[in-house]
Amino acid sequence: MNTINDMINKLKEALNTELPASKAHIKLAPDDRIEGLLTRQWPPNAQLSAVTLLLFTEDSELKLLLMKRTEDNGVHSGQISLPGGRQETQDKSLQETAIREFFEETGVPLSAGDYLGKLSDLYIPPSNFIVQPFIAFIPQLPKLKPNLSEVKELHTISLADLFAEEAYKKQEVVLRQRGKDSYTIKAPCYQIKELCIWGATAMILCELQMVFKDFGLSR
Repeated sequence: MNTINDMINKLKEALNTELPASKAHIKLAPDDRIEGLLTRQWPPNAQLSAVTLLLFTEDSELKLLLMKRTEDNGVHSGQISLPGGRQETQDKSLQETAIREFFEETGVPLSAGDYLGKLSDLYIPPSNFIVQPFIAFIPQLPKLKPNLSEVKELHTISLADLFAEEAYKKQEVVLRQRGKDSYTIKAPCYQIKELCIWGATAMILCELQMVFKDFGLSR
């Protein structure tokens, strides 16, 4: 049986190997995204961005921090997402982007030493972003101070709940596109209590789940 420290050490090693990438992403992708995910040919004019998957220990479990975006006119309005955003000129690397954005949205300062590695990058057509997911770990989650102009709510979920077979669903979701009318599609998602996690966030989490499964990272 792995301890949490064992799991974190093994996860760090796993992130330095060949990652599942599209093999994982397509499992949680809407049907119209699958072809683009298989080719992984991202548009040259896409903006670079980064997000942080923050893992921490609570009640002897590994948990993850997620956020619900504020309701506005943006393409990701009201969605469950990972803290992060676009790369700015002052950021020397995408990891610096991830650290800066995480602090701006959650009020939690992370350092480079908290980061274990990264998952596969992913293109998000509605916002024309290429997002680079990074994974960080801290032993305990400090007090959160969300930026209420961007963050409606912050949520913590256990990886056990996220990776449970019954969490996988297909639900009706609203797809928003820049400069176009929104419409409803049926998309694969993680449904955990009141949280419906779909789109790019779900695809990223699916790769994390596959890494855990492939490398036997369980308690």
